[in-house]
Amino acid sequence: MTEWTPDQAEVDGIALGDEHTFHNVFKRYYEGLCNYAFTILKDADEGEDVVQSIFLKLWEQGKRFDADDKLKAYLFKSVYHRCINQLAHRTIRIKHHDQEKSQTPPVQQPEVFPDEVDEMVKAAINRLPLQCRTVFMMSRYEELRYSEIAQRLNISVNTVENQISKALKFLRAELKNIREIYGHQSNEK
Repeated sequence: MTEWTPDQAEVDGIALGDEHTFHNVFKRYYEGLCNYAFTILKDADEGEDVVQSIFLKLWEQGKRFDADDKLKAYLFKSVYHRCINQLAHRTIRIKHHDQEKSQTPPVQQPEVFPDEVDEMVKAAINRLPLQCRTVFMMSRYEELRYSEIAQRLNISVNTVENQISKALKFLRAELKNIREIYGHQSNEK
């Protein structure tokens, strides 16, 4: 016969959708989990995102939660694994960014884009597929982090990265003539 512990009561309460129990668990562990995530990621905002996603998963999947582990151990283990995944994604993003940077010759930007160029850029963005355009606009114009975009659109961070990469490749190809013309003009000065 299994001994009924406070952790088991909390797990059962969360599985039954008891908001009060969930709120108590959240209050008890949130700060400690954020501190733990920060020690791994060295980024407080990213750490909070991780912890919030773990609690969201716990709330949404409470009925499927495996109560064999203690609740505290489960939460810390989940934060650890999510942080390790974040670090891996961060490394991929950095490599991808460095690779793009090394392949793209630097082009001096004018202080103010002429109206024609601005319209061409907007038109090229509007030709992107819908999800690609949405992700790109959220990243570049709303200045949201990949994790924020993923959460808002209910897609993975990896999907966000792929859509940004796809958008940049498309826009580089679409706007190649502008870059060549502007690059030629700046060399004449």
